[in-house]
Amino acid sequence: MCGIAGILRAGGAPVDPAELRAMARALSHRGPDDQGFHAEPGLGLASRRLAILDPSPAGHQPMANEDGTVWLVYNGQLYDFEPLRRRLEQRGHRFRSRTDTEILVHLYEEEGEGLLQSIDGMFAFALWDARRRRLLLARDRLGIKPLVYARRDTDVVFGSELGALFALGGMPRDVSPSAVVHYLYQSSVPGGTSIVEGVARLPPAHYAVVEEGTVRTARYWEGPPAEDERPAGFAAAAHAFRSRLDAAVRSHLVADVPVGTFLSGGLDSTAVTRAARDASASPLHTFSVRFDGRTEDESPHARRVSAQLGTEHHELHLGPGHASSLPEVMARFDEPFAVSSAFALYHLAGLAREHVKVVLTGDGADETLGGYPWRHEPETSPRTLLRRLGMTVARSARGARLGAPGLRGELAGRLRRMRSPGERYAEIVTAFVPEEMEALLHPELAEVAARAWAENPVRLAYETEPGGDEVNRRLRADLRTTLVDEMLAKVDRMTMARGLEARVPFLDRALVESAFRLPGGYKVRWGRGKRLLRRALADLPAVARRRKHGFDVPLGEWLRGPLRPWMGDLLSAGTLRRRGFFRPEVVESLVSAHLRGRGDYSRKIFTLVALEAWLQRLPTAFTAQAPAASRAAPLA
Repeated sequence: MCGIAGILRAGGAPVDPAELRAMARALSHRGPDDQGFHAEPGLGLASRRLAILDPSPAGHQPMANEDGTVWLVYNGQLYDFEPLRRRLEQRGHRFRSRTDTEILVHLYEEEGEGLLQSIDGMFAFALWDARRRRLLLARDRLGIKPLVYARRDTDVVFGSELGALFALGGMPRDVSPSAVVHYLYQSSVPGGTSIVEGVARLPPAHYAVVEEGTVRTARYWEGPPAEDERPAGFAAAAHAFRSRLDAAVRSHLVADVPVGTFLSGGLDSTAVTRAARDASASPLHTFSVRFDGRTEDESPHARRVSAQLGTEHHELHLGPGHASSLPEVMARFDEPFAVSSAFALYHLAGLAREHVKVVLTGDGADETLGGYPWRHEPETSPRTLLRRLGMTVARSARGARLGAPGLRGELAGRLRRMRSPGERYAEIVTAFVPEEMEALLHPELAEVAARAWAENPVRLAYETEPGGDEVNRRLRADLRTTLVDEMLAKVDRMTMARGLEARVPFLDRALVESAFRLPGGYKVRWGRGKRLLRRALADLPAVARRRKHGFDVPLGEWLRGPLRPWMGDLLSAGTLRRRGFFRPEVVESLVSAHLRGRGDYSRKIFTLVALEAWLQRLPTAFTAQAPAASRAAPLA
């Protein structure tokens, strides 16, 4: 695992070594073990290394082929590198290290950009072909590892994080209004864009070829396959899935450093921990979080699972006294990000790093196996129809309070159209629905928000998926959106901030593809999710098969308690007027409703707080035109 960065300059002018060093410094947390650089006319590459395989100097990056015509900086792990190495050795290639990094150099010599069809793992890399003066950027199929790039005059610059690009002078720093409103909908910046105008994320399963001043991107994997017309029976499918999960975990354990697991005591993390324990020759370290005073504390379950599996367990206690570190955690994100479980993950990763260098997690199981039944059930199910009616009534009442048409007329209109299926699915995961955005935002931004809703990535992902099985259609939409933009972004940033590598066996390519060949009914039925996994792992401790709660922070309580002054400063009327994004009186009513216990509006408030906190860290301020006085009614 590493941090990578670089500059490709048109015309062959030299790259300033000081700029490469600055980019590497910005990524030092991702690779505390080593750093390296390569420069030649028109090119500079930088790497920070977290040594996992072959920690000797032989694994130093950037890495080259024998004659120095191919250079590589690489972040990730290939899980099929050993058979690939044997195949390349049979073709006459000679290796100087035991790393998976070197595989890519030689595989490119054999297959060019076609190598992306041959490799399986999590990765983001940049490969320089000196003969063709061509730079290849690539990102893994599911977006586990990040990569951003941008133009700077005649340069193309790239890095693992935005911070590497911001370390350069002359970079664009204008905040994108469109990205801001997309963030407000989702609590994270989605898709192939970034919060900064002119900076793009390379999407999952894509590569970019940069040559002669042009950037060409292409997709190399179309996503998991459709369901088999004649799938195996449920019991046989469950047995096969368990075998594939065990194989995935074994491949993810390969390392020359200690490996552990995050263990909440729920089904996903217990499944990974059980397989890892069975495949490990030495005692397995496991890590969990306990929230002091929280009623839904999972730590007793994690302790019971650890005792039954015989792991060496470590438990982190977090309470209101730790809330003051939330701004520090948020500063680790190079974009606004409002997924509160990142707080617990950051501290848990710090504990894990004291004992291991790699952890396996249960992330990805929900998005491949239907872990959110309330979200993935077909729309025709009775539970879903009742929930939709309740949501419609609630929104209509809210619309009436916002000065929209009266409740009766609004409700009648909503019942007639009930939104499109794609809109309804997108609303399930939004922080603010369109009516709330209209009330909340300065008029100019409200217009941007209305356009952005038509381009909502979750909605488009759902609507562009081919027809067929409704459960799998929704899961594929999740795989392309919320998994990448929220869950995987959180795991990467928080673990790498601690110099810890996180691996996600449930996102093993073979496992994902096999899961999507199965009917959605094998995963979700009558309000119960992950049916396949529960059947496959029926011998797990019973405690692991209960309803999970995850690492969510008691944010609602903390915003009423230790975080209240911080929230008040960031969302003060003066701050909001200077920024010009939001109507201060609407935000004030939302905060007041939460503080008085009229509801839990912590996600909405945290989404606003995280944005303002990020904006205040920018080197230059960005403001919108101040809004006119408004008589809009409160959101809450």
